[in-house]
Amino acid sequence: MKKNVFRYVARFILLYTIVYFIVGMISYQLFDYEKALKTIEHFELFRPLGPENPAMAGVVFLGCIIRGGILSLFLYPFFGVILVKKHGWFLLFAILFCLTALGSPIFLHNLLDPEAISEAGSIGQALNELKYGVPEITLQMFLFSLGFFFWERKKNKPV
Repeated sequence: MKKNVFRYVARFILLYTIVYFIVGMISYQLFDYEKALKTIEHFELFRPLGPENPAMAGVVFLGCIIRGGILSLFLYPFFGVILVKKHGWFLLFAILFCLTALGSPIFLHNLLDPEAISEAGSIGQALNELKYGVPEITLQMFLFSLGFFFWERKKNKPV
């Protein structure tokens, strides 16, 4: 697998980006992200997102490629171990979910910051704000982990 690091990274980024945008577009409509982007403080930087500002969509796309590249390089030393596990796709999902959802500033802020909880009014209300992002990230990482695990297994099976 060492010789194919560039191909591995390219496949990772390609699938990561495709899944990110497909699930993102569905989530944007399903969870009414348009409203969330206008009202929730955490999304302030993303407010110009939409058809009226294609530059912001380009920034999100570039960020996705960079994030995919970083994640692929982080996981590369461990991927040989992940591939041989019967349920390696679930291990990959668990790692990616922890890195991308549980480690996100929004998740940590809403759960651990007493000020955020008091501003929201209750822990339940603070958790309610997590409906924007966490279900999307969970589905993205699930689909990506399944797809990438089996793609890599197919690419790396013994001849």
